[in-house]
Amino acid sequence: MTRDPRQQCARLAVPLDHRRPNGPHIAIEVSRIRSGAAHPLALMVGQGGPGFGGLDLPSAEETALPPEVAARTDIYGMDYRGIGASSPLDCDIAPADRSEATGVPYPAADGSIDANTAWAARIAADCAAHAGDELRYVNTVNIARDIDSLRVALGLPTLSYTGTSYGTFVGAVYASLYPTTSGRVLLNSVVPPGGVKEAIEHKGQAVETAFPPFADWVAARDATYHLGTTRTAVRSAVLATADHLNSHPILLPDGAPLTGNLLLEAQEALLEQSTYYPLLAGLLKDARTGSLPSGTGSDLPWSQLLTDNFVSAQDAVVCNDSAWPRDPAHYRTAVTRNAARYPLTAGSPRNVWPCAFWTTRSSDRALTPNPHGPANILLLQNTADPSTAPSGAVATRNAFGHRAALVSVDAVGHGVDMTQPCVAEQVTRFLLHPGPPRPATCPGIRRQTP
Repeated sequence: MTRDPRQQCARLAVPLDHRRPNGPHIAIEVSRIRSGAAHPLALMVGQGGPGFGGLDLPSAEETALPPEVAARTDIYGMDYRGIGASSPLDCDIAPADRSEATGVPYPAADGSIDANTAWAARIAADCAAHAGDELRYVNTVNIARDIDSLRVALGLPTLSYTGTSYGTFVGAVYASLYPTTSGRVLLNSVVPPGGVKEAIEHKGQAVETAFPPFADWVAARDATYHLGTTRTAVRSAVLATADHLNSHPILLPDGAPLTGNLLLEAQEALLEQSTYYPLLAGLLKDARTGSLPSGTGSDLPWSQLLTDNFVSAQDAVVCNDSAWPRDPAHYRTAVTRNAARYPLTAGSPRNVWPCAFWTTRSSDRALTPNPHGPANILLLQNTADPSTAPSGAVATRNAFGHRAALVSVDAVGHGVDMTQPCVAEQVTRFLLHPGPPRPATCPGIRRQTP
């Protein structure tokens, strides 16, 4: 990857345990792109995941922000602790346990979660054995403390923040820990107050809100995809195809079986953006006919092998932030109930994670957002987001009370387009002008490939 030549990088030493400032320290990699403005806004960009690096986000965020904001903002990035170049965690997880398909724990074709349970236990054991003393300190509270450490090192009275997806939870915790020095906090596609665990549990609801726009798009193209002429017919075709494949899987070109639950897992990922609609509709069409073209699979979500660092850091954050039930029987019951309520995700949002077998005691559980502080938080949320349900944004707004306002955008996909005129107006006013955040409803642009 070619790094933006304008980007300045530095290394920040922070305490491994912020309660022991004179104890061991770890290195956090940070970056900056300066705007050249006389009195710039200092804005930290938080990444999603958890598990993704954020060192090169300033360059990407510059084009994502409204132009007036970008021109007046110094943008900062960071690889969160345990990730990328910032004292990375590695649990020595076997490649078979860190494929994209394995990492989203869909039940087996017959509904069993035995394989998921064994997978979760292996990863928890790997992290306990290989991740070292740092493992218990990789959590969202310490990430927020690292961000404030950057503010202190820079000598800034405030450091504003923006983040998408998991990055919104980092921002919520940051604003809760540092209400007076967190500046302006902009949260895009909002994780609910309970953090990633709660966001995962709401995935069934989120996919249900994102599916109808896709179904309408497919229904309008029945001559091409033959999945039905109404949204109801398309939904029935998808569920019938998944049910058939669970009992009669077909082989992918690499010889692996395409079950109905694997098909639904791919659908969940491809609903993230409307630009993926043709790929998803084509996959559903081919799966329904039982004939997959040569090459199918290489460009689909299950083909990716995740890095050890990504999986290790993701599980550390998710498991350290929240307490998870320990009894596998709990998950068997929860998956069955969730599948009945939200069949498009087959019960996966309530399936077992490595957290059920996590033996490391976290240094800090995540904080719940609260209304104690200034009105300095603006939330952005699409109405049809398959990853962060709109209900999560509402719950977070309510938890912050007077501190926050919500901009709801009538659009599909994960991640609000901040250059869309209505949204750009709200974001520019919030970030560059004083005063409390204002709620708004924006029409959005449903960007769909013809």
